[in-house]
Amino acid sequence: MTDQRPALRLCHVGTIGAGGIESGCEIENVTFACEAGTWTALAGPTAADKTSVLRCAAGLDPVTAGEVRLSEGLRLAHVGLRPVTEQLATLGTLASVLVRLPTGAAELLREALHRLDLWEEREAPVLGLTESRQRAAAVAVAVADAPDVLLADDLTSGLPPATAAAILDLLRDLVDRQGLCVVASAADLASLERADAVVLLAEGRVVETRVMP
Repeated sequence: MTDQRPALRLCHVGTIGAGGIESGCEIENVTFACEAGTWTALAGPTAADKTSVLRCAAGLDPVTAGEVRLSEGLRLAHVGLRPVTEQLATLGTLASVLVRLPTGAAELLREALHRLDLWEEREAPVLGLTESRQRAAAVAVAVADAPDVLLADDLTSGLPPATAAAILDLLRDLVDRQGLCVVASAADLASLERADAVVLLAEGRVVETRVMP
């Protein structure tokens, strides 16, 4: 962990379920902080509402209690919180994205495409790629935008092992090398192994926060 102020903090965040106040809270009193250059994994069973926590952090769902604080001047991006076809709908090809980017971002995207084995498909329409390739492409484009904080959901579930490992390794490298702050749901042991801290959720509440050795 670093000594910097948190890049992202959730302070007593809560939401009301789709059925209104009578249905109770979907998430309640969720509090944790994430620093630059760290990876925080959200863990827990299927009904732990990890996705809901990430969507609130991304500003995609309204917060009815508490607040989400992104440090001033920092930029946030997210992957997996919207359907991948929706997130990639305006891209065309990865090659067309490359030519529109400034030099530094283009270099980062080029590196990501090589590492995720997408370079040979850069001229192909993104929406014509397989689902696993589309998900890898969404990660590559998100990190090329050089965010300070990346929120990620369902990064590796169902992906071929090599693709899953390449995505996790790429993000871990950006955390260590460029100070990216990653907050990601963890669906497997490989995701947890990349993390610096784990926030364990159950039924929309924080059960435990643990710093990994």
